[in-house]
Amino acid sequence: MKSIIKNVSGIALMAWVILTAVSCNGFLDEKLISDRTTDNYYVDEQGYEDLVKSAYSPLREIHKLRGLTLLGTDIFTRPGDPALGGLNQFNEYSAQSINPQDGNVAVYWTFLYSAIARANTAVDRAPEVSMDEATKMIRVSEIKFLRALYYFYLVQQFGDIPLPLNEITEVVTTAERIPEAQVYDQIIKDLEEAIPVLPPSQEEYGRVTKGAAQHLLAKVYLTRGYRDFAGSDDLAKAVSNATDVINSGQYRLLDTFGEVFRQGNEENNEILFAVQYSANTVLNGDGNEGDGNDAHSLFGQGVDGLIGMDRSSTYNRQQALYVPTRHLSSLYDTDMDTRYDVTFLRIFYATVDQGDVKVGDTVLYFPKWDQPWTAERMAAAKYLVVNYDEYYMNVAKQNQFPPLWKFFEAGLPYGDDKGTRDLFVFRLAETHLIAAEAYLKAGNEPKALDHINAVRRRAGTPGMKDAMELSSVTIDDILDERARELCGEEPRWTELKRAGKLIERVKLYNERASEANTIKDFHLLRPIPLSQIERSSNVVSQNPGY
Repeated sequence: MKSIIKNVSGIALMAWVILTAVSCNGFLDEKLISDRTTDNYYVDEQGYEDLVKSAYSPLREIHKLRGLTLLGTDIFTRPGDPALGGLNQFNEYSAQSINPQDGNVAVYWTFLYSAIARANTAVDRAPEVSMDEATKMIRVSEIKFLRALYYFYLVQQFGDIPLPLNEITEVVTTAERIPEAQVYDQIIKDLEEAIPVLPPSQEEYGRVTKGAAQHLLAKVYLTRGYRDFAGSDDLAKAVSNATDVINSGQYRLLDTFGEVFRQGNEENNEILFAVQYSANTVLNGDGNEGDGNDAHSLFGQGVDGLIGMDRSSTYNRQQALYVPTRHLSSLYDTDMDTRYDVTFLRIFYATVDQGDVKVGDTVLYFPKWDQPWTAERMAAAKYLVVNYDEYYMNVAKQNQFPPLWKFFEAGLPYGDDKGTRDLFVFRLAETHLIAAEAYLKAGNEPKALDHINAVRRRAGTPGMKDAMELSSVTIDDILDERARELCGEEPRWTELKRAGKLIERVKLYNERASEANTIKDFHLLRPIPLSQIERSSNVVSQNPGY
């Protein structure tokens, strides 16, 4: 079915620009082509549907902002030798760079609050809209899910934050940081109001469903369950919501991990919620030709400098922005776990004739991480071989490492934002892992094992599924399993922070970050953007350490 956000109405977006009086670039900069205004457009079904759709569209740009969610963790780092410099503030927690003036922090903050403003407008305008009441209630519930999601992203990164819940109709110059406990209360309120109204499935694929909202609520309760303001029944509610999704009959774990990521199979029964992209890339973002999903190009490494390789679409564009750590590779049992060779690409073939190398010849090969080649075997090979202990730290071998491959998209023109595949946000495998973590924290290890082993069994090679099962489980086992199953999908930084494991695992497994040795307790929150502080007429406090 056609996704609801693959073609957002220009009229709705034009009206939004008029409403907020914010200067924007790209597809929000619409010219007024009629006498439509927010007051006479958001009054009937067509106008309100367009407003709701416009609250979905920020999902694309928000989920492209991965620096704050992936770098500086145990499974993603930066390439190169730390001794050569080139620190990245979010990976090495550089005191000189990660500060309130950082543009990445400001953009993340601004995009999310812009999305929340759209959601607030949709909630506030609903009572006056003339349309079928049942449909309107569902649309308002979709919006409450989106508002909850956007606030959940913000509160995990920044702690106490402003909490506007109404449409802004006049200039506001003050901002009050609300305690994060109250922010969680509001997130939960929105979701608990939405869940009874949302349908199990929607006619238009991409709309929020009851299962997506229950999954998010389970994760919110689990996250709050670690906090000093946790409710006494938070873990029980996390379990209840997660198991309701699992037992709903709406979703299932696909038979193989590879099937989940098979191109053309994005709308599968494991997906609860995804960021939608269109084959018509003009509809995917700011209206520029070529806008789209960029996940295929961010987790790789340059191969076009090797003999027999060129800049072509054969391997998508390979950019080393989010580099898998050695630790991530080492988590896989390469003989039992099918996810290893679905997740990583270990062999590159020539794409052009060059010298003695012909198209189709092996150019670059990565042995399995736990089965390294000997020096003699490597010397005899007619192509470059890079063992596990040489990944991304060996300058002589051009910082090579096996890239993440599960996001590969065949048939694309060469470029970093031309993808048309949907980007998964929630899927059932994570629902199982949320349930496992909630059960474990509540002291029920047998139930935790049931859920983590459901994910592990699916990942096992034929004949090895029983061997994949764990007989005991710790929080580190669950975090390791999340890495194997969800690397590149989950916001890893917030997962580690929730479990109280961020600093420990960064120091253990992120080689560049551990070498810099600058991560401190205050890094568990991001700085409030200086731009927010400066444009507020009242005093807005800064997070400690910044």
